[in-house]
Amino acid sequence: MNNLQNKIKSLSDLYQSRRQFFRQTVTNLRTLTPWGTKKLREKGQALLDLADRLLQEIAQGSAITVEGGMTNATLRKRYRQLKKTYKALHEMSKPWWRQWIEAVGIALFLALFLRNFVFGLYHVPSESAETTILVGDRIWGNKMAYFFDTVKRGELVIFDDPQFDIDRSSTFHYYWQRYVGLPVPLLGLKMGPANWVKRVIAIPGDTIEGRVENGKTVVFLNGKQLEEPYVNRLPLIHIEREHGFVSMRSFGPFMVPEFLKRGKRVVHRSFDKRFSPEEQPHYKFCTDDIVRNPLTGEPMLDEPFTPTLRDYHGSIADEFGPFVVPAGKYWVMGDNRKNSGDSRMWLFLDEELIHGRASVIIHSLDSDEAFWAFDLLKHPIDFWTKIVRWSRFGTVLKSAEIK
Repeated sequence: MNNLQNKIKSLSDLYQSRRQFFRQTVTNLRTLTPWGTKKLREKGQALLDLADRLLQEIAQGSAITVEGGMTNATLRKRYRQLKKTYKALHEMSKPWWRQWIEAVGIALFLALFLRNFVFGLYHVPSESAETTILVGDRIWGNKMAYFFDTVKRGELVIFDDPQFDIDRSSTFHYYWQRYVGLPVPLLGLKMGPANWVKRVIAIPGDTIEGRVENGKTVVFLNGKQLEEPYVNRLPLIHIEREHGFVSMRSFGPFMVPEFLKRGKRVVHRSFDKRFSPEEQPHYKFCTDDIVRNPLTGEPMLDEPFTPTLRDYHGSIADEFGPFVVPAGKYWVMGDNRKNSGDSRMWLFLDEELIHGRASVIIHSLDSDEAFWAFDLLKHPIDFWTKIVRWSRFGTVLKSAEIK
C-alpha cells in the first residue's frame, strides 16, 4: 500500500507542477499546431477535467481507504487512469515540429526493423534467375523463414553480395552498410551490399561437382547427377535495351545520377524461338533491337547447357569440384546458368549473409528502369498494356525438390 501511495503522490505532484502549462497549451492549441481545431481543443479540455476529477477521487479514496471506503484495487485503477491522462496531455503539449520529428523517427525505426527482420521487397535488376524470376519482378522476401528453420536444398534464398567489401572501420559504419545501406556521401556513409537471389543446390556436408559431358553441363550431388528441371532451357538473345530518363549529363554544376541518364546497353534475355520478338512470353522487344553477328548477320544467341567461361583465360565455370560443403556454408546457383554469377565463381555462400527466402512475386514490369515511374512517364499507354506483366502478379516462388 505504501508503494502505491508513493506512486500516486509522485504523479500528483508532477501533474500539479505542469497543470498550468497544460491548461495554457490547450487554450493556445491553434497557435501551437498548424492543424489545431475546435475538436482538438475540446479533447484537451476534457483531458484536463478528467485529470482534476481523478485527482480529487484519489485524494478522497486515499483518506478513507483504511476505513473501508475505496478498495486498493479501485485506487490502483484510478492511478492508472491518471497516468494515461497525464501522458495524453504531455503528448498534446509538444510543439508540432517535435511531434513530426518523433513520428518520422518512429516510422523510420519500424520500417528498418520490418525490412531487416520481418520481410523485404526486392527489385530484380538482372537475368540470373530466368525464367523463374525475370528482370523487373518485385519479390516479397520472407525474412522470418530461417528464424526457426534451416536452409534446405532447392530453396530460393536472398542474400548479400558475398564479394562486397563491407566497411569495418567502425561499428557504426558496419551496421549502417549492413542494415540501412543508403549512401550519404556528405556524412561519409557508403552504400550497402546488393541483394541477390539464387537457388540452394547443396547444404553443409554435401559433395558437389560440376562437369561438361558431351558438350553439355551437368551437376552431381553426392555422386548422383541432378535432373534440374528449374534451369532455364531457353537460349539467351543479345538485345539493346533503353534505360534512363534524362538526356543531359549535368544540371549546371550538378552531375546527373547514373540511374537517371538516358542510354542503351546490351543485355542477354531468354528467347523462345517459337515466337516473334514482339510476342515473346517473357520479354517483348523489336526486331531492330537484336544484336547481330557482324559476319553472318544472324542474331547472337547463347545456347542453354553449353559451357560458360569463368574468366578471360579460358577457365570453364561449369567444371568444379568435387567439393564437400563446409559447416555454415552453402552452394548456390542461378537458374539461368548462362548468365549467373554464383558459387561457380566465388565458391561457398556464408550462412550469415542469408537473410530470407524469396516467396512471392508482388508485381512485375518488363522494364530495365530503376523506377517504374520512368516507364509510366515515357509510355503512359503502353505501360498498362505492354510493360506491366499482369499474369505474374502474386506468383508463388516454389522450392525445387533436390535429392
